[in-house]
Amino acid sequence: MRSELVAQHKKDAVADLSEARARLEGEISRTVAHGFGIRAYVTQFADQPFEMEHYREIASDLIEENSSIRSIGLAPNNVLRAVFPLGPNQSAIGLNYRMNSAQWPAIRDAMISREVVIAGPLELVQGGRALVIRIPVFPPAFPGQPVSDRSYWGVATLILDEAGMMAAAGMKDVLNGINTAVVNKNAASTANSVIFGSPSVLEADFVSLPLHLPGGLNWQLLGYPQGGWLSYGDEVWMTQLIGSLISLVFGTMAFLLINEVYKVRSMALHDPLTGLANRRLLEERMYQLATMCERSGSGFEIFYVDLDAFKPVNDNYGHSVGDQLLIEIGQRLQHQTRQSDTVARVGGDEFIVLTPGNMRFQEKDAFLNRLSERVEQAFTFASIKIDVKASIGSASYPGDAASVDDLLKVADGRMYAQKAKSKQNKEAPSEKGVPQTG
Repeated sequence: MRSELVAQHKKDAVADLSEARARLEGEISRTVAHGFGIRAYVTQFADQPFEMEHYREIASDLIEENSSIRSIGLAPNNVLRAVFPLGPNQSAIGLNYRMNSAQWPAIRDAMISREVVIAGPLELVQGGRALVIRIPVFPPAFPGQPVSDRSYWGVATLILDEAGMMAAAGMKDVLNGINTAVVNKNAASTANSVIFGSPSVLEADFVSLPLHLPGGLNWQLLGYPQGGWLSYGDEVWMTQLIGSLISLVFGTMAFLLINEVYKVRSMALHDPLTGLANRRLLEERMYQLATMCERSGSGFEIFYVDLDAFKPVNDNYGHSVGDQLLIEIGQRLQHQTRQSDTVARVGGDEFIVLTPGNMRFQEKDAFLNRLSERVEQAFTFASIKIDVKASIGSASYPGDAASVDDLLKVADGRMYAQKAKSKQNKEAPSEKGVPQTG
């Protein structure tokens, strides 16, 4: 019974740590997605002489949106030509990464692998520690060009503050009575492996969870209760009693549980406000289509729709009006799609449309125009009229990415690029259609 109680306590601890792991994974992945936005934006100017001013606004927007980003740098042909904010980083302009023995290995790895490479946390000259995220840029020479065939432009670098990242993810030394630590499994020695939390956890009978992170990071989240694992006392008696009661009522409950499982699954896979598919169901269907693509060669398209300036709607008119707008946008997207397509709400004001089969360029452009025109029709509710604007980024599988996760990042990056471009052109006459960056 003692071993069973310890095992149950460990399961409970793993459940608590799983929530912390998801938040930390999400925070790092969110920053990488911002880097993909910069990369997609660069492709608009890749064939022009480099100008720092082309990127100032989108870099400022991303740093404002993600306060853990300390700086963003752009290095065409591996020479640092732009950094934001410029003031404290002015002296770094002109740095040739090829001549810097400390930074060149990560840049070279990113070039060769054509993937994100993350180093750190590293001690910064300016103080504090940060992750250094390297994102290689390979602009397409024509729409749909495979990444493996593209030429190298340079690298985008994001400096992610470690303390700010951990705070944003809600990480603490003690979570629900559990001492925590984040360790780097790639560290040269155990003594240097602790990234966050107390090294004393390494000396205990800890539980651990791997973190699924991009860029080659190999981290684990460890936990050990402050008072040790429960193994004696009233808890044993209580566990025995609960076990007996469960055995007694199990037969009665089995039928009810089976009846409810279908309802629970439906709730777990759909957005409660709009009734649309949620991110989990969307990704399940994307993985199914990706598996089918390996056999049939037929891919699929995704369209990432993000409402512009949605927060002022809630601020000015209240959340009930904002909720009605989100429901209306979901219905508009469904009216523009087929029964075989999937419309999902994946965030507060973010939607994704999944369409099986690959589209030709003209067909895809026409579909984007239809989505944009329908979504951006004015919304009227209780005598309130609201102008609706949206940014849309699209991506094709397998032409734009070889995995579902990367495909979502590409579409997200292109959506951010269009959002930034729309801001740049807000003084110019509006044009029909939704420009894409690849």
